[in-house]
Amino acid sequence: SRMDFFAFLYPIEWVVAWIMYFCHQGLTFLGFSDGPGPAWVLSIVGLVIIIRILLIPLFFKQIKASRGMQLLQPEMQAIQKKYKGKTDPASREAMSRETMELYRKHGTNPFASCMPILLQSPIFFALFRV
Repeated sequence: SRMDFFAFLYPIEWVVAWIMYFCHQGLTFLGFSDGPGPAWVLSIVGLVIIIRILLIPLFFKQIKASRGMQLLQPEMQAIQKKYKGKTDPASREAMSRETMELYRKHGTNPFASCMPILLQSPIFFALFRV
């Protein structure tokens, strides 16, 4: 069922709701009204700020991985040019081997820039559901 599919989001949803609740409690303690109004709006703003602060390390990893891929782009194009038009299995294997060696030499891989996005997506789904 639909609920089972999103069951893995429950702990994240709980943390998101908890952060928002405590932001609201803090604002009502400071004198904002408890009902609908500025306290809930500012609670959402506080929630977004806290989540963004928590995601900063993933953001920096994504930037670093993207920069690493850009730096090795000229070498990658040289490998592609070297094997352009060659479709035999030995050439394809040699191209893959050289590409993997290039990634190893630079300490990066093409999936490194995707991983932070994938790790952030459950948090954004939980935010949407809360």
